[in-house]
Amino acid sequence: MSTIKISILLAALVAIISHIPATAQTADRTPLTAEQRAQKWTDWMKTELALTTEQEPKVHAINVKYAGQMEDIKAEGGDRRSRFKEAKDNNKAKDEELKAVLTPDQFTKYTEKKQEMRQKVRENRKRGGK
Repeated sequence: MSTIKISILLAALVAIISHIPATAQTADRTPLTAEQRAQKWTDWMKTELALTTEQEPKVHAINVKYAGQMEDIKAEGGDRRSRFKEAKDNNKAKDEELKAVLTPDQFTKYTEKKQEMRQKVRENRKRGGK
């Protein structure tokens, strides 16, 4: 191969690598704990739903409770179908508790945002992403 072809190939390779998102390079980082995931959810809800100072600790407690339960479901093992059903039931129970804390408008927005996130995940899976 001539040096020009090698140079072009290397330049193309560098260009491709530089466009890989930073998240793809964090695959080796340790997974978040249940508490950390609950805090991320609470922070997201605080921003997206404009939680009041009274709602925030209640929502956080709910998020911690159900993040811990989800952790237990993952650790239990068993077949995929039964874990999926347990996770779905866990999510329904969480939503019911949140419904009691959030205003009707906040809960509607919460369910809409959750549905949007699910759709994005499905689209990413179809494209071969995570």
